[in-house]
Amino acid sequence: MFSYLIRRILLSIPTLIIVSWVVFALNKCAPVDPVVAIYGSEFTAAFDPEGQARNYHLKATKLGLDRPAFYFTVTTTAYPDTLYRVFPPARRNRMAHLSAQTANWPLVEAYDRRLSEILRLTGQTPDSLRAKTALRYAVSNLELIDRLPLMDSAMYHARIAIQALPTPASLLGALDSLEASATALQRAAAEKGMPVPAFYWHGLDNQYHRWMTGFFTGELGTSLINKRPVHDEISGRLFPTLALNGLAILLAYLISIPLGMRMARYHNRPFDRRSKNLLLTLYAFPVFWLGSLLILAFATPDQGLFLIKGVSVDAWIPGTSFWWWLGKHAGKLILPVFTLLIHILAILALQMRSSMLEVLDQEYIKTARAKGLDEKVVYRKHALKNALFPLITIFGGVFPVIFSGSLVIEYLFNYPGMGSKTQSAFMNQDYPVLYAILMISAALTILGSLVADMLYAWVDPRVGYEKR
Repeated sequence: MFSYLIRRILLSIPTLIIVSWVVFALNKCAPVDPVVAIYGSEFTAAFDPEGQARNYHLKATKLGLDRPAFYFTVTTTAYPDTLYRVFPPARRNRMAHLSAQTANWPLVEAYDRRLSEILRLTGQTPDSLRAKTALRYAVSNLELIDRLPLMDSAMYHARIAIQALPTPASLLGALDSLEASATALQRAAAEKGMPVPAFYWHGLDNQYHRWMTGFFTGELGTSLINKRPVHDEISGRLFPTLALNGLAILLAYLISIPLGMRMARYHNRPFDRRSKNLLLTLYAFPVFWLGSLLILAFATPDQGLFLIKGVSVDAWIPGTSFWWWLGKHAGKLILPVFTLLIHILAILALQMRSSMLEVLDQEYIKTARAKGLDEKVVYRKHALKNALFPLITIFGGVFPVIFSGSLVIEYLFNYPGMGSKTQSAFMNQDYPVLYAILMISAALTILGSLVADMLYAWVDPRVGYEKR
């Protein structure tokens, strides 16, 4: 058993690592700059590239974005191994595109320095000048250029705007230097040869390693919307979801196993037929329709019994007593738990019935009966364990649901759980929260499969990797 468990854990680790790669890659591809989303864009509005870079770097360091993305980079010699240190990202992308066209990083750095000087001088131009607006527009357009064929036209318009100033000497000198750098870049592009592959090793001090370490330590980043740690955003929703879904699934298993056994025992008798028809009818009810019907019947003062006064549940605040919160809202959990229970119960009970009928048709069951064993002993001691295998398989699939929640139920009953948090993060493009939940769900899916394998080995010790 122990050897089997160790092997299953070792097989689960590569799966979790591959999933983490995919989730991290999706997080890095998100079309939102986390620094701007969290701290605002005011520090990038001024014509001060060096100041922007310093301010951005300080804020990126707090978020762990001042490191390389992964352990290594596979690229070409056109790019340096320190490209990730260039801030802000728009400046980094521009320099990367120019370097790809020229394969000459020193010339790209020289061009960037001279462009930064023009931007700095533009920012020092008095606001009272009428030509200031045209100058800012021309220089801003110049800052966006990352293709060599477009540089000449952009510099021509910038020169016209500069010449309209009362004292254009300093800016014209800076523009002359910039044009010289642009000419050098164009010459380098014409002489560029075939790019040579390059491999850069960055070590353990990278964003992925920090993100993966934070996944196990609870440091999952910062929410882009609420500016709070992702751990705090999720923890307040996790325990309510555990209470709701865990209780519903536990009750469903406790009821479905004896119910399915009894239905199999009275196969094709009135109890079996009536129970089967009732379960199929309950399973056919849409969850949102059944929940709405229960709300109308038991929680509406005008049309129902109003046994439950309202269904809205206050959010649980981490740091307060969860058991006090659960006791306060215990009455309001009845309807959502019952709604989930009915749907899951139908699936499990029918599966248990089918599995028991299949097992009861085996030769060893017929042998046990031929020996004169009591029917209860045959069912509980000989048939039950083998009939549990399909339910264990189902449990491996529903295990992540205990933690991830049900969006339909939580939305219908205004319940503050993980399902509604996932929907909110998706709609608001809160990618750190969304991808943290995705990673947790993937890990729980793998854990559910591992738990199912453990239950297989517990139910039947013959299960294992070794050949008997």
